[in-house]
Amino acid sequence: MKDRRQAAGIRAALAALLTTAALVLGGCGAPEFEYVKNADDGVYFKVPHGWQRIEHEAMDWMLSGEDPDSVAAAARRERIWSVGYDASIVPQALHLFLGTGDEPFVYAMVRRLSENEINAVSLNGARDLLLPVTDSARADNAQNPVFQGFELVSDEILPTEGTVRGVRSIFNYSPGGGGLQTFDQTVYVDDAGRRLYQFIVRCSASCYRARAAELDALVQSFTVRSVA
Repeated sequence: MKDRRQAAGIRAALAALLTTAALVLGGCGAPEFEYVKNADDGVYFKVPHGWQRIEHEAMDWMLSGEDPDSVAAAARRERIWSVGYDASIVPQALHLFLGTGDEPFVYAMVRRLSENEINAVSLNGARDLLLPVTDSARADNAQNPVFQGFELVSDEILPTEGTVRGVRSIFNYSPGGGGLQTFDQTVYVDDAGRRLYQFIVRCSASCYRARAAELDALVQSFTVRSVA
């Protein structure tokens, strides 16, 4: 009788131990997202955990062509914060424009503006920050072989508060005649804080359609808070 009670007690203890272990192991899994913030400039967003981070120097060199050790690059670092996140296992800043498969890329940038710049910046011009989107910008670049296959998917002025104004544009390009890519671009301008914010999700057009809800969640996470 005593042995049966002892055996039952051991089974109960083992069951409790296994349940506790399962809960602990389940709680130790990798987080779903990495939450990115730049509190000094008031920008916050999330990306899937495991995407590879590409720092400002690599992104800036790819976009500006300036040597990271140059005076011009140093001056840009004083005014511009940027970061990329690449889903590819071989991350490259160039994947902002064109990937090797269906791996998405996220780019975020904050530019601190002078008084003259903040007075001159418009949402219409902000649409053309990365690639020509407006009619006038595309006309100016009509002979450039890099800008091929443009299609405007959607364009909307975003609801904002205070001195912040914004626009979201989704468009397709075939950079350099490569595969069709979808660019989901959000731009905010904070007049009081004198900052321009840009957030881009890029993926192949087929990837963007297949993962629309997932990628839209990343765009919706992009939050700007005025630092004025």
